[in-house]
Order: sequence, then C-alpha cells, then structure tokens
Amino acid sequence: MRSPMPDCMPPLDMPAMVQRLSLLTPAQTSRWQGVPVMFLSTPEGAWNHRFTPPGTALSLLDEGSIDARISVAGGGIESQFNAGSLTLFNADLEVRVNQRGSHNARRIIVDLDQATLAQRGLLDDLVRAPLRPGCAFDDPSLAAVLREMVREIERGCPNGALFAESLSVGVALHLWRTRSTRPGPAARERGRLSALQWTRVEELIASELASDLSLSALSEALGLSKPHFVRLFRRTAGTSPHRYVMQRRIERARELIVASQVPLIDVASEAGFASQSHLNRLFRKTYGITPGDARRSLARTTRARAGND
Repeated sequence: MRSPMPDCMPPLDMPAMVQRLSLLTPAQTSRWQGVPVMFLSTPEGAWNHRFTPPGTALSLLDEGSIDARISVAGGGIESQFNAGSLTLFNADLEVRVNQRGSHNARRIIVDLDQATLAQRGLLDDLVRAPLRPGCAFDDPSLAAVLREMVREIERGCPNGALFAESLSVGVALHLWRTRSTRPGPAARERGRLSALQWTRVEELIASELASDLSLSALSEALGLSKPHFVRLFRRTAGTSPHRYVMQRRIERARELIVASQVPLIDVASEAGFASQSHLNRLFRKTYGITPGDARRSLARTTRARAGND
C-alpha cells in the first residue's frame, strides 16, 4: 500500500543534465545575487538516479506530478507527488530515486550549503543548528518565496541585490526557525534598531535610493550580520528592508511626477527602478494608475484650476 504523503524529486547534480533540463538561461541566472537557484523540468517516463548532496538542498515541486520512490539513508517512501510538495536533503546522505513516471513536472531547487551561505554573510551564529530533513512536507509561505525567486530571475532581476539577498535570508531564517533540530537563540532574540541606527539606515537609503542598494551595504553600515539586520529591521519598521525601500522609491517617483516635467524614463532612473516598465508595474500596483495616467490627471486638474481663476 502506498504512503499518502506527497513527495519530491531530488536535485539533479550532474552539470550536463542540469544544463539540459534548466528552464532558466545563463544570462538570467548571472544577474541573480541571492542563493543559487535552479528551475528544472523533470524527465518523463521511468528512470533511476542516485546522488549525495554536497550541502543542504531545498526542492519544491512547482507544478505537475511525479510518481516515484525516494530512499534516504536506508528509509524510503513512495507516492504520487503533487505541486507544492517540498523536500529538504542534508549533506552527505545518499539519496536514491526510482521514478515510475511524471506529468509536466517542474522543480525549483535552492542550494543552502551552510559554508557557502556563511561565507556570503547570509547566515550567522543564530541560525546554524542542523535541520530536520524531509522528503515530503508542505509549507505554502516557503513555497511562495521560492516561486518569487524564480519569477524575479525570469524577469531579469529588476529589483536588484536587496531583493535577492532579502529573499535568500528569509528562506534561511524560515527554515532554521521551523525545521531546526534544536531551538536556537534566534527563536528567543528580541530587540529593535536603536534610534541612532534607524537614522543611519534612513540616511543611507535616502542617499543611495537611485543605486542598486544591497543588504550588504545596509547591514555593514550598522556592523550587523545580514540575518541579524533583517530581524531587527522587521521589528522596527514592521516590514522587510526591500519592501521599505521600494515604498520609498514609489514615493520618490510620485514626487517627481507631480512636481516636475522630468520624462518618465528619467523618473524611473532617479527613483531607483530598473526600467520604466518596472516603475509602471509597481506604481500601478500601489496607486491603481500608471505614472503616465497620474501625470495626465495632474495636467487636467491644473488646466481646470487655471480656467476657474
């Protein structure tokens, strides 16, 4: 009798096969500044594969289904696995896959090797406890972040380094909070940015709003690790650093649209957007109209007032 648990296809670690199955181009992935991400199709039909992950790997069955048996360290499960199923493999444990079939299966795989993450400043001492592996678990909020990573890469990474690093730190913090083998200090940590720290951050954001702000720059300005900075920033501002910066950029763009005749393409650049289309998309999402509509509406209002004088 088959287990009712959903499952997951493992990461394919053979470079040639990864290249063949990849749904992202090298040009797209080269712009991404977060943790390594792969978006792969899954071979149809029956096949077998075994591998030993060199580091922690998180995998999401983004869409489709897979009928397979997964064996890790002598234990295994088999089932029909559907979209949304997550897998977490730890380093140095051999994984064997016996696939009987798949249907339009696509998988997002994130490399979470702790040594690499620590080197890039995406982990700190608060999130180093070992993680519980799992061949089938659901976590809708985590799945949503992985899908957002792929969408960002597919679009050409218009949100820049801050967004990529923020998503990456968010995945790491979430996993070590929900799947750590022992509660770490991060679960008990409290506190916010001090008034002096908050002023420093706001000054840096204001002065660098038109540049590709990074989480590295913001955290280093306060002498904090990236994860520690993100935790304190969220408690202070009630939102993530990226969302806060994007709101400031939207507000700056609106100021330029209302108070000047600067061409919209230059408004986008001065406010820190990757392109005019990027500005258009986020402006409309925030205000319900495009920047062009906002400027035309202002012009009509100005003419109407002049006619009444």
